[in-house]
Amino acid sequence: MRQRRDFVQLSAVLLAGAIAALFWIAHAAESEADRLFQILDLKPGSAVADVGAGSGDLSIALAQRVGPNGTVYATEVDPKQLNKIRAAVQKAGLHNVIVIEGHKNDTGLPPNCCDAIFLRRVYHHLTDPLDMDRSLYQAMRSGGHLAVIDFEPWQKPKEKPVPGVPENRKGHGAPKPIVREELTQVGFALVDTTDWPVTGDVTHFCILFKKPAL
Repeated sequence: MRQRRDFVQLSAVLLAGAIAALFWIAHAAESEADRLFQILDLKPGSAVADVGAGSGDLSIALAQRVGPNGTVYATEVDPKQLNKIRAAVQKAGLHNVIVIEGHKNDTGLPPNCCDAIFLRRVYHHLTDPLDMDRSLYQAMRSGGHLAVIDFEPWQKPKEKPVPGVPENRKGHGAPKPIVREELTQVGFALVDTTDWPVTGDVTHFCILFKKPAL
């Protein structure tokens, strides 16, 4: 009887912990979405792309902020993640999220479709960064903002560079000078570089660019 009572108590503790973790994740996504909404100069009705959207948490949070007259493009290369995003969008009852299958050297975004684009913890995975950067530039409207959120390369046994990434990364990550150089090379103008709060043991940065107005 006592063992059963202990098991029930343990189950209750684990359930409470899982609920708290889910709440924290949702709150973190909301806070980060607020920061992105501000630095990307988004407004209700804006069109923004989440390149490498993962499970789609930020895409959904931003879709709620740009409103029904706005658009969020959520791109991913992983078919499993694409299915997760579609399911999450359907569950949220949103009609302003367009899910797009991307490629290693092409976002898959239509030309001139976005007022803003962001890549969160994605740039260090790119195997053809300049081709991808050109695709980002083509998708961006004149005067639009691009935010690259990533971290400096570091050496850790379980964190090895993605196969195929350029050797100049020198580890798992994306050096700020190289990110700035590659994106300005394709035409973006550097705006600012700041720290970006992300929970974990790695310090993240955010580099903000702008497509010059024609």
